[in-house]
Amino acid sequence: MKKTKMSANSGRAGTLSFVHAADLHLDSPFTGISGIDPELGERLAKATFQAYEAIIELCMEEEVDFLLIAGDVYNSADKSLYAQVRFIEGLRKLETAGIQVFICHGNHDPLDGWSASLTWPENVHIMRGDRAEVVKFKKEGETAAFIVGMSYPARHIVKNLVKNFPKKECNWPFTIGLLHCSVGSNPEHAPYAPCTLQDLRELNYDYWALGHIHTPSIVCKEDPVVIYPGNPQGRHPGENGARGCFVVDVSSGGDISTRFIETDSVRWHIREISIEGLETEGELIESLQSQLDAIRENSGGRSVICSFALKGRGPLHHILRQEGFLEDLLRLLREGETWGRQFIWVDRIEDDTLFPVERELLLKREDFVGDLVKIVEGLKTDEKALDEFREVLSPLFDSRNGRKHIARIDDEEMNYLLQRAENILLNALLTEEDNEN
Repeated sequence: MKKTKMSANSGRAGTLSFVHAADLHLDSPFTGISGIDPELGERLAKATFQAYEAIIELCMEEEVDFLLIAGDVYNSADKSLYAQVRFIEGLRKLETAGIQVFICHGNHDPLDGWSASLTWPENVHIMRGDRAEVVKFKKEGETAAFIVGMSYPARHIVKNLVKNFPKKECNWPFTIGLLHCSVGSNPEHAPYAPCTLQDLRELNYDYWALGHIHTPSIVCKEDPVVIYPGNPQGRHPGENGARGCFVVDVSSGGDISTRFIETDSVRWHIREISIEGLETEGELIESLQSQLDAIRENSGGRSVICSFALKGRGPLHHILRQEGFLEDLLRLLREGETWGRQFIWVDRIEDDTLFPVERELLLKREDFVGDLVKIVEGLKTDEKALDEFREVLSPLFDSRNGRKHIARIDDEEMNYLLQRAENILLNALLTEEDNEN
């Protein structure tokens, strides 16, 4: 088994530190955006590169020993020349700072894809695709870590690549597995190089630096630490929330600490807004503007693409259904936005509202719907009926398993749950015409 030696003089003495990133998807287009402004499109085209630059800057600021990139550097096997040159430029900055880089390729950037003839910096090691490769990292003249990794030789890898990895030997130092793969099942991602957590544990590594799953997640906190850093820049509404990478510090005794660092320059937000309690169009506009102000204030200076989902019952339901109303509302919220350092683009407004329910009329109905509302009303107003209902529920709270997971419900929460249950049932049973009759 060949072991490639790489050394560095940077980093903090007595510790091992590295940045774990994955799924850069450089040059990836933003998708799912409606009515996009040309200037906005130009800003978004730069976002994946800005996230990559943030990772490079983070490595230098933290003075880490090395950077791990766990696959999908590019968005496709036929990556653009521009993306390749920009990627290498970032690696050269790390070379100047004495920071090593270890890369494995994934399903979006397999080794058999096209690559330009460019000169790679000497601080970079790309894992081979025919077998797992062990790379020895030396710090201050001593072997500080082994990085064991494997790239995808081709795009569609459906076999368990972890089976190709050697088990950690007793004389090995801190050992890291570097791989683009699917641990367990995840319906949002195709199962490339599928494996189980038990497969990873059996190799006795200390840390698994994984890629492929775009949502940041710590799969396992210890023995071994298994982390998906997610992609450093969300690219569509499904990739909302903070995106970034992990900084990992390893003490001289082998203790591991991790920090998630945000690197996205544009963030996706999806907000649900209830129309309950809103009577007029003006109140709705004020509510949406207030949401935008809060998003801007709490976005850490980064730009935002947001979508609003209007929910609940109320008189505004009829207004929202008027032809052209949502389009006009969207135009108002977008108007005046400038494409400076920080912008907020309202991508869409979805109407998921329901017609208001005349509850007094429903109480007078002599049918199943009327009986339902009367039962809920009785439970909310008749103390004896409520006590009997609590008695029916008591086995849930008194059983051994029940006590572990649920707490007693006070009167306020009980009323809330009863009203919520009624709303769910009425939504399923009523049509707008039913309510008007």
